[in-house]
Parts: sequence; C-alpha cells; structure tokens
Amino acid sequence: MNGLVFLFSISVFSQSFNQDKIALANFIEREYISQPWAGVKIFRDYENIYLISLVKLNPTLYKTENEMVRVAEVKSRSQANQFLNDPYITSETIIITENKSKENSGTAQLIEDAIRDRAIGFTNSMELISTFISETDSNQKVFIYMKTLDKLKKGRK
Repeated sequence: MNGLVFLFSISVFSQSFNQDKIALANFIEREYISQPWAGVKIFRDYENIYLISLVKLNPTLYKTENEMVRVAEVKSRSQANQFLNDPYITSETIIITENKSKENSGTAQLIEDAIRDRAIGFTNSMELISTFISETDSNQKVFIYMKTLDKLKKGRK
C-alpha cells in the first residue's frame, strides 16, 4: 500500500510541474502577442526565476523542420550565453568621404558601423517550451526556450 501512495504522489508532482511550464509558455506567448520582442528576458513566478530566450525564424529559409529547430536551439543558447557570461563588445565606425566631379561640387559619405561581440562560456539545458507562428508577421515562427536559474525559498519575498 505504501508503494502505491508513493507512485501516486510522484505522478501528481510531475503533472503539476508540466502545468507550470504550460502556464509559463502561455504567459510568454500572450506577452509576445501584446508587445513583440526577441532575445533574452528574466521571468519570475512564486517559486522560480527563469531565463527565457525567444528566437524568431523565417521557415521558408530552411529545407526541413529539424534544420530550423536546430538553428533556433543554437541561437537561443547563444543569446543566453551572451546574457550570462559578460560579452566583450567592440564597436567601430568607418566614414568614407568621396569628392564629386567638378560639375557636382558636393561630397558623398558612406558610413559603415561594425559591432562585434564575443562571449566565452557554455549554456546548457535550454528547454523548448513553445513554438507558434507570429500573428504580426506570418513569415516568422517563434521559438521559446527556458532555463531555470534559481528556485525561490518559500516565504521569501
């Protein structure tokens, strides 16, 4: 009889855990629909702090669904890595000025900006919790990845 009670309590816990993920995914989808965004955000509920990485891709650019999902996974891990591991960012602006001919006495400028970032680190266990087609742009598929950063203690504010 004790073994039966134990199995029952495990199945209830796992069901509750999945319901929490579904509720989080639904909340993020609603937030995205009201104010589209991409990148990394921190979300907090009563028990956990989550790192959410949201990636948008155009499905027509990929031969297979598996290829697109793999690219989304790599991009989400890259975004999380940059957020968590203090990237080194360099910026460079190049302005090229060209004199026009004698008839046209103006100058033309070409401004080129280059921004490079590097982050060294490894981010594992990003879990795909939802995908959907963007309502604002039907050519974009949105992928939501999650990583639990911290468990909050009960009673802590």
